Amino acid sequence: MIESIQIKESPVFEHLQIDLHTGLNVFSGASGSGKSVFMESLLAIFGIKDSNAKSLQAILSNLKVDLEDYDLQNEEEIILSITKKDKTRYNLQGNFIAKKTLQELLSPVIKHISLKNATELLSENILNTFDNLIKNQDPSYQDSLLLMQENYKSLKEVKQQYQALLEKEKNIQDLKDLATFEIKQITNINPKLGEYEELIALKKTLSKKEKIQEKIQNALQAFEHLDNIQTALDALEIDLPHFYDSIYEAKGILEDQENKILSLDEINPEELLQRLSDLALLNQRYGSIESAINHLHIQEQKLKDYENISFNKEKLLKQQDVLSNKCHLIAKDITAYREKFLPLFLEKLQTLCTTLKLQTIQIILQESILNSTGTQEIQLKLHNTPIQNLSTGEYNRLRLAIMCLNSDFNHNTGILVLDEIDANLSGEESEGVAKILKKLSSSYQIFAISHQPHLPALADTHYLVYKEGQKSQIKILDTSGKIQEIARMISGSNITQEALDFAKKRLGL
Repeated sequence: MIESIQIKESPVFEHLQIDLHTGLNVFSGASGSGKSVFMESLLAIFGIKDSNAKSLQAILSNLKVDLEDYDLQNEEEIILSITKKDKTRYNLQGNFIAKKTLQELLSPVIKHISLKNATELLSENILNTFDNLIKNQDPSYQDSLLLMQENYKSLKEVKQQYQALLEKEKNIQDLKDLATFEIKQITNINPKLGEYEELIALKKTLSKKEKIQEKIQNALQAFEHLDNIQTALDALEIDLPHFYDSIYEAKGILEDQENKILSLDEINPEELLQRLSDLALLNQRYGSIESAINHLHIQEQKLKDYENISFNKEKLLKQQDVLSNKCHLIAKDITAYREKFLPLFLEKLQTLCTTLKLQTIQIILQESILNSTGTQEIQLKLHNTPIQNLSTGEYNRLRLAIMCLNSDFNHNTGILVLDEIDANLSGEESEGVAKILKKLSSSYQIFAISHQPHLPALADTHYLVYKEGQKSQIKILDTSGKIQEIARMISGSNITQEALDFAKKRLGL
């Protein structure tokens, strides 16, 4: 709810600070006092209207919104401010946010009844209200709806997979040619992990082959003079027990390396360089030999999938048939529930419409394409008049009826802002609107402008908007103030005793 609002330098409010209350809040006052200007400021808080003041601030509480989704901290109280200088800035909990973000954040909890902008009267929302009524009467209906949603979701996914295969099939030959080319390119080279590094090392060895071979031969010649070393050691009476072990180990290593170098004579340098060039090409194209081998496996699998595309299409079509049949069977159960409870839905909605002085309502259930709620759509008519042809007054009163019925089952909470909802209505119509809004006020914090006495008489809080010099003020009326204001609304500025008596009677005094 909105706990309070502060308005500075708007067209009619120099500085206004007012606490707001739960339930039905009604604003009245003489024409031109600033009621609509206040409502515009109120709607600006939610990003529905542009700010008409240089500064707006509101304290909100108990809103069912998750600020963490917008990188903000969840708290019981939300402080929202709007400043307007060269441009309008929105600040939530001390953080600047975009107007669009503000709208997205608060749209689930705010409803504005003005022109024909209602989502409540869309077929899917009316059907949802009907389904909520059925679930309230028979909880097992919820199982059918959930089962329908799950199977329809699976059906939708299978259809998407099938469409993706059809798209692939359009370009299948090009895709197969590309996969075949890349597979052939990699398999022709047939790379091995670590091979490139080994060949680089071998190339370096080949480049130094003659120098290494010469040094090995010189070293091996030195072994021919080992006897001289031993003779000298004996003369000195020095015993080196491990000397010959190390010497012969070194000789063995040198001879082994000499044989390996001699074996390099069998290597064709041109073939080695060509092999290195081929491997370098794979490195350049795929990043590494390992990546090239992985890509080979991927392309081989893709080629296999391309070859199996007809089989996969047939498999998906069978899955579609199974799921579609299952969905239609569940839809039949849902239809049976709806047909059973349609008279009750009609009765409850007609009761509300009668209160609102609307004509006889018609509810039409008709077949539609399969969707997540079954195979039906719903239409409302007032005495054979489709919704889109209703007057604005009828349209918004019907909207209130749907909201009221839905709140009985959904326990919705939020904020409801109405422009002059009872303007151009007869006394009976206005009284009906007042009764429905009073009922809705148990779920919503409601703000409404009224020019007739019925809404103020049922209001939880009645605010008077009045001129004080050139600027306007708003105050909460006590019982005496309510009597005076309702009497003024009935008889005009010259308040009669009859109007005062009527006001007292409407207030139950």
